[in-house]
Amino acid sequence: MNNFVTSVQAQAAARCIIETARELELLNSPVAVSNELAEAEKKLIVQMIQEMDRHMKTHGEALAPDEVSSLFTFVFAKAAEAVTNMFNHKEQLFDMTGMFDGRIPLYADDAVTAEFKTSQFPFLCASNYLNFTETQADALVGCDPLLLLCEALKWCFRLSCHLAVTIVENHRRLS
Repeated sequence: MNNFVTSVQAQAAARCIIETARELELLNSPVAVSNELAEAEKKLIVQMIQEMDRHMKTHGEALAPDEVSSLFTFVFAKAAEAVTNMFNHKEQLFDMTGMFDGRIPLYADDAVTAEFKTSQFPFLCASNYLNFTETQADALVGCDPLLLLCEALKWCFRLSCHLAVTIVENHRRLS
């Protein structure tokens, strides 16, 4: 199988997350972009891949649906943390606690924490991603499942950062 097909499938996984954000009307303004958040994303994804590799070697080759769901919640929480750190000029350090079990600490700005604790975005991202991989199973044969998952998680992080930046900026405007 050529890499081009895999790339197309990874793009489809990303679109699944983007469509989730559209359904929740999270994309009503241009997506917040920052070099610092891009670097945080890279750092986080690398750490997550290392943890996933260790986890799959000790717990089995595939991730369970509950673990995949936890990864989306984890990325969502880490986006809140990254945005808070960016606004507070703190170093981006990511603790991997809760990555697979859903018990993820949330270290973020109070306004972001309040909004994120009630958001359905990570749950819907996970649900739509799992549905995508199930309904497109035949088309995904030969694709690296970790590549697809990481592409979806990357977009979940980006859009969660956008949401967190919007919350912080709106909160500061009202203060």
